[in-house]
Amino acid sequence: MVFRQAEALMKRGCDVTIVCHEDYPDWFEGMVTYRKVNPLNALDAAFYDIVIGTTPRLVLQLYPKVHQRLVHLIQGYEPDIVEFKPYLDIVRKAYALPVIRITVSETMRHIFSQRYPEQQFISAGQGLESDYFYPHPNATTAEQPVDRVFLIGPLGISFKQLHVGLTACRLIQRQFPDIKLIRISPVDTQAEEEAMVGPIEEYHVHVSPKNVGHILRTGNGIFISSSDAGEGFGLPAIEAMACGVPVVLTDILSYRTFAIPCDYAEFARCGDAVSLSDAIRVLIDDPVKRYRRIRRGLEVAAQFSYDRVARDLEGVFDSVRSRNNSLSI
Repeated sequence: MVFRQAEALMKRGCDVTIVCHEDYPDWFEGMVTYRKVNPLNALDAAFYDIVIGTTPRLVLQLYPKVHQRLVHLIQGYEPDIVEFKPYLDIVRKAYALPVIRITVSETMRHIFSQRYPEQQFISAGQGLESDYFYPHPNATTAEQPVDRVFLIGPLGISFKQLHVGLTACRLIQRQFPDIKLIRISPVDTQAEEEAMVGPIEEYHVHVSPKNVGHILRTGNGIFISSSDAGEGFGLPAIEAMACGVPVVLTDILSYRTFAIPCDYAEFARCGDAVSLSDAIRVLIDDPVKRYRRIRRGLEVAAQFSYDRVARDLEGVFDSVRSRNNSLSI
C-alpha cells in the first residue's frame, strides 16, 4: 500500500522517497525512489518537506527531529493489536504526540477521533491495483458451480482469525467434498495449519499482487475473510470483488462500510466458524444471489483508486504546511 501511494504521488508530480532498512521488494513491479537505510538512525530528516512514519516507533523517534513536518500513517487499530502489547508504552507515547494522522478508511478516522479527541485524524482512503485485480471475462455468469474457496492472510496475525476461516472451510468441505481450499499467505505456515485442519489442497506463499489477481481469477471461487474488529480495512476483500469473486465477510464495521448499501457480501458472525460456513453455503446453493453479489462487488471495487488516495494525501500535506508556512511541498 505504501509503495502504491508513493507511486501515485510521483505520477502527480510529487518528489517521493521510501526509506527502509530492507531490500527493495521483489514483489513490487512499479517504480519508486527508494533508499535502503535504517530510518531510525540514518534518516537525513532535514532533507524532506514531509516525513511520514508508518509505525508508532518511527513516529516516536522521528518526532524530536521533524515534529512540524511529521505525519503518522495508520493502517490498523495499533493500540488494540495483540502483537503490539509488548510495545504498548511506545504506542501510547506515539499517540500522545500532536501530529496529523492519516487513516486508510473513514471508519478508522471516526473511531480514532472519538478515542483521541484532542488529536487530528484524516482519512486518505484506500486504493486498488486495477492492472492486477480485474474480472475474468466470464466472471459475472455465476452459472458454473463453486469449486474453490479463497482464504488470504497470515496465520500469525491475531485479528485475521485465520483459524476460524480454516475451520469454516473444513466444515464446507464435509458437505461439498469437491470444493478446494486455496490459501494465500505472506509466510509459510502450511504445516501448522494442516496440523489444525488437515491437508490443504493449494497453498501459495509470498505471492506478488499480480499473481494474487491471477489466482483469484482461476476456477469459480468464493473469497472469505474471518477477521475480527481489529481489521483496519481488509483490502483483499476489495481485490477479490474486483476480480469478480463473490465474498463472505465477518460482520465488522470495516467490512460494513465499503459502500452503501452493503449488499456486496454475505455476512457472518465474527469468531463463529459455523456462521461463516453457513454464509458460504448460501452462495454455493444460490447462483442468483451469487450473481448479484458479484455484480455489486464489481461496482464497489470500481470506487477505489490510488489516484484518489494521492489527491487526498496532497490535502493532508496542505494541512501540514498550514502549520508551518515555511514549508514548500
